[in-house]
Amino acid sequence: MDSRPFEEKLKALVEETIRRIMKGRLLVIITGGTIGAETALKELEETIGKNQVNVDVMLSAAASKIHCAKKIKERLKAGRIYIEGSERIQNLKEYTGVIVAVLSRNTAAKVANLILDSYGAELIIDALMLGIPVIAAKDAADVEGPDWSKLGFVWTNDHLKSAFAKNLSTLEDFGVQLCNADTLGDMVEKVIFGKKTAEDTETSCTCAVRVDKNPITRNDLVPYLKEGQEISVPKSALITPLAQDLIRDFGLKIIRE
Repeated sequence: MDSRPFEEKLKALVEETIRRIMKGRLLVIITGGTIGAETALKELEETIGKNQVNVDVMLSAAASKIHCAKKIKERLKAGRIYIEGSERIQNLKEYTGVIVAVLSRNTAAKVANLILDSYGAELIIDALMLGIPVIAAKDAADVEGPDWSKLGFVWTNDHLKSAFAKNLSTLEDFGVQLCNADTLGDMVEKVIFGKKTAEDTETSCTCAVRVDKNPITRNDLVPYLKEGQEISVPKSALITPLAQDLIRDFGLKIIRE
């Protein structure tokens, strides 16, 4: 039994609540994809626990038939669980990041082609339109991945493989940060919490790059998070507050031309 004085326990609770509020709230979307799903969930469990961030979860219709909502809520210490077809999220703007664990072939195809007949695809597209970072573990949507080969999917013709690859490429063009399930935690640390990973430390190239956009958002700078990276931007470009945070945290050098 916790024998600490009530005031001490209350202070600790308040401090934790403030930390969570300051770090914002994440939305985790779970699709019906199964390849890499367990690995992605384990990565999220560790990252969420380490960063003590508030999380809500949305289960797609397919995912709700595969996963136990109650267990998912417990694993991710989620505040709320939304099931596709029942309750909708009222204010997507309150989330500081959207994480897809894992991206299915179906959802990837719908987002790439702007088809909004599933809630998961709708949330991803809306988040991108709002400038909210979107991260997705791609294992279940990448048919050229090793896990697909292990399942016997080795005879896919080149045109079909190209079509699946094009969907993923389009998502990246839209601003979705794709990664493997086993690196999902690192990607969340980097994109959402602005923390450097081992890969960032090993890569020290500071060659100038050009970001020709206005305004310049956090998502526009994420691919260039290297210490001392020089980024050339239009002279009159507006840099959003979240983008400015990344510039400060990673020591980026902005050159206005």
